[in-house]
Amino acid sequence: MSSNILFDSDFRPVEVDGKTVVYISVPEADYHRKPIYINDDIANGSFKRSHEGDRRLDRETLAMMLRDSTDDIDSQILEHYDMNDIDEETLRGYRVVFNIANPDHNYADLDDKEFLYRMGGYDYDRHKGIEGLTMAGLMMFGKGTPVEKRFPLFRMDYLDLIGVRRGGDLKWNDRLTYDGRWENNLYNFVTMSLRKLLFTLPSEGRIVGKARRDGGALYDGVREAVINSLTYSDFQTEGVLRIDRRDDEIIIRNPGLLRISAERIYNGDFTHARNRNIQKMFRMIGYGDNIGSGFQKILAAWNTLGFLRPDLKELEDVKEVWLTLPLVEIGKEEEEISKVGEEVPKYVSIVNSTVASTVNSTVDSTVNSLNNILCNNEYTDIQLVIIRKMMEDPNITIAGLSTVTGLDRNAVNYQLRKLRRIINIERVGSDKKGSWKLLPK
Repeated sequence: MSSNILFDSDFRPVEVDGKTVVYISVPEADYHRKPIYINDDIANGSFKRSHEGDRRLDRETLAMMLRDSTDDIDSQILEHYDMNDIDEETLRGYRVVFNIANPDHNYADLDDKEFLYRMGGYDYDRHKGIEGLTMAGLMMFGKGTPVEKRFPLFRMDYLDLIGVRRGGDLKWNDRLTYDGRWENNLYNFVTMSLRKLLFTLPSEGRIVGKARRDGGALYDGVREAVINSLTYSDFQTEGVLRIDRRDDEIIIRNPGLLRISAERIYNGDFTHARNRNIQKMFRMIGYGDNIGSGFQKILAAWNTLGFLRPDLKELEDVKEVWLTLPLVEIGKEEEEISKVGEEVPKYVSIVNSTVASTVNSTVDSTVNSLNNILCNNEYTDIQLVIIRKMMEDPNITIAGLSTVTGLDRNAVNYQLRKLRRIINIERVGSDKKGSWKLLPK
């Protein structure tokens, strides 16, 4: 075997039906050491473990795995590609944003070539005596034709599919693809597709310093997801970096396979980006970060919003990774919506009966006030669950609301802050022994 990745702790005796057998746990190899092969034959002796058993790697997967064994993929110098292949307008636009994000930075007065060199977009190999654009430089700021010529298997695509039925006459509402109307490099694709995508999503206004900034947890999570996807893209394999905006979800696809398992990513294991220079370039203008916590930020944002958990999966047959971001709140997929006049969740009538039974000695106006609160159609489903629980048990704590909603405490407080813009919510007494008081505004 090419490399031993086992430790003594991976072996232990286990009793099965009265007999002692040796249990061997084979851990996943670090991507730097993949592929693990046998018989000193990397071409024919490399296998990948799956649920059905070990499968011999095909040539494309083997090539991808070998590329992944290094951490400087996008710093590769592309011979014969130079500053003439850079789209000046794209680079100029990036530098304007860079200067705003980094006032008085040392790079502000550099010429374009030196700026790219400092950012990892241009490099020199003194041993080979060559210089030129790196993969990161061309992919980020290159003219469309050189990008297509150098990476003919890779494409970028954004589709607005809101309200589009499968099999219908309408294929999409809007599309951003290679059509000669824009220089198809990564910087243009990200800025243009995010502008289109975020316009379809609700924006939460925030005060940052003295200025109002649109966005909020949803915008932050979507930006992080898009940057995360492109920094893990394998530009040298056939595939598409694609963003689908559907009615109740956003699907982001990128070519390449996961460097570590999805389970380890969900658990917070650090995974190094394939394209570290590209990641750095976006980080320097406020997009994403480079400390390995990008996916955890996405999970945290979706938890805060009360949405179903993002789904990350690897499609080995097409050599792609899909990240699905549901725009559906926890519990909503189980709720039937009844339409009587306006749409009101079915549990409103249950809550009303609960309220009536617990306040039968209270004046009718109070009951009417509570009913008015429940019938306000500004709420999201997760907010209605919180209100219902408060009415059923006015003494319920933040921890209790966290348990019944499936949100963490920060996410519950986030939802309460949004609810207070719609209704009056007051905690009377202490956090542990007090009670909730709800009144319409």
